[in-house]
Amino acid sequence: MNDDDRWIVEHFEELVDTYGGSYIAVVEGRIFVGDDPKEVEDEALIKHPGKKPSVLRVPREEDIVCLL
Repeated sequence: MNDDDRWIVEHFEELVDTYGGSYIAVVEGRIFVGDDPKEVEDEALIKHPGKKPSVLRVPREEDIVCLL
């Protein structure tokens, strides 16, 4: 697990509350948000060349409840 993955885990509840249903890319603690995973990854790579962003779809709160 890299630093960005750890950051996502530490801030997961906040991410769900703020970005639920969207895709995010995280690089060096910076968040890129959008509706398409490739677009957020590309934006992150433009701003942070040479870095590997962590990209995921942030679940909505109701998605998590359904899993329980």
